[in-house]
Amino acid sequence: MIRPALRRDRLPGAWGLFDALVGPLLVVVLVIAIAWLVYQDKNMTEIVLLFGINAIMVIGFQIFVGNTGLVSFGHIAFMALGAYGAAIVSIDPADKSYLLPDLPNFLEHMKLGVIPALLVGGLVAAVFALVTGVALMRLSGAAASIATLGLLAITVNILSQATRFTHGPRSLFGVPQYASFGWVFGSLAAVVLVSGIFKWSSAGLRARANRDDLIAAEASGVGSLLSRLIPFVLSAFVTGVGGGLYGMLITAFSPASFTLALAVVVLTMAIIGGVNSITGAIVGASVITALNEVMRRVENGVDIAGLHIKAATGISAAVLGVALIVTLRLRPAGLLSSYEFQLGLGRGVRLPPVSVVHEERTTPAPSEER
Repeated sequence: MIRPALRRDRLPGAWGLFDALVGPLLVVVLVIAIAWLVYQDKNMTEIVLLFGINAIMVIGFQIFVGNTGLVSFGHIAFMALGAYGAAIVSIDPADKSYLLPDLPNFLEHMKLGVIPALLVGGLVAAVFALVTGVALMRLSGAAASIATLGLLAITVNILSQATRFTHGPRSLFGVPQYASFGWVFGSLAAVVLVSGIFKWSSAGLRARANRDDLIAAEASGVGSLLSRLIPFVLSAFVTGVGGGLYGMLITAFSPASFTLALAVVVLTMAIIGGVNSITGAIVGASVITALNEVMRRVENGVDIAGLHIKAATGISAAVLGVALIVTLRLRPAGLLSSYEFQLGLGRGVRLPPVSVVHEERTTPAPSEER
């Protein structure tokens, strides 16, 4: 059943944790089954793989934004770092010799498989998030969002100038096309599991306590910097893995491939599905990917009941904007809000007082005394 996420002042017991994780995983299994059926159509192969990567990106975005309440426009920077990190360690050494002749020796002769390359991409993004997050996570509200936008601009500029490692502003090509159905959707299942474990961990609950009431959380001993930094770094790692898969899907990219427009698409997916829900992230990625594909076909022209319908080029972006506005007007919290798919197997166990955001009032109010 679909039910609200467990109360923020409760930590699931063993059965409760299993219930909280198995629900989103069952949704992923259903999504994988449907995606596999669509994948059999050769014309839909790339769309299905792109959907899986989008879902990973949105869940990475949700880990940070959903748990901290801070909107980030800079997560595409972690996607770019993950793509370049995974590419550098997976490109054939023979190709590196003329593409990146100035690489350090240990990188020049390195060629890793899919899993190690994706882990490297994720770790590069996570380390960068750790270094920059110490300063960024001290900010709140609009200041934090603008700072992450600046982080994206700085990252793209650095990648364009780091010719020794990235081939500069030119395309880095020769990336192995490892992004198969199994690797993409296997990574998606693993990411959902990691996201669920973090959400119901003490670190996740402290992050949401800080999100809901900063003053009360700090008064209870929940520091804002650490409670934001942990999801920021974890989110960067997941987004970096998604970026690595993206690079292995398109096999050639440049710093210009990672723009604010891509960040807006990910943000739209998260908002439409429900930024506070793991299940909502998957739903949002499904809805927007399907909508983009439908509009792409309409732009190319379709025949319906004997009529040839062709929309103006670029209408996909307009329809995406309309969908976002309608969602924010009718359901501001997204389609699933903070709801998760759960089976109702376990009960919550109360957290220690340090994580309780709102203390119960033990003395009567003045009106009650009278």
